[in-house]
Amino acid sequence: MDNSAEMSAHQQMVTDSRYFSSEFNTAIIDGPLRIYFADRQEANALQIYFDIQEALASRGMRLDSVALESPQMYLMLYPDEGTFKGVFQNEEKVAFGKFGKNLVLGVNGPCADGTRKLICQQVKTILVDGTQGLRAKESSL
Repeated sequence: MDNSAEMSAHQQMVTDSRYFSSEFNTAIIDGPLRIYFADRQEANALQIYFDIQEALASRGMRLDSVALESPQMYLMLYPDEGTFKGVFQNEEKVAFGKFGKNLVLGVNGPCADGTRKLICQQVKTILVDGTQGLRAKESSL
């Protein structure tokens, strides 16, 4: 299977997982990062995406420079608390989950600046540290 077919099959699986919401109808996909959200969250999703790009650029990295075989990072922006709680069963602003060898970062509803900064820091840590960052997050799950 070529890389594009493999990536497509891999993405299809996350859409059938417990982490995927029927509310998600838009995605930003860049390198190992997948951001899923409802179209009404587009401005928030783009702000998070650009913040992540800036944070990585400060380390001399770009999303498309991360190896394709690296674990994927699924950033799920749940549109409301009910949708988030249906997946993560808690009321935190951010929660982690595992999807195979990949990490899922779920976000509870619209994000304030502080939550966006936290998301950006978590994604940067995982992408910069690679599997060490993923193992550190796994141990905290």
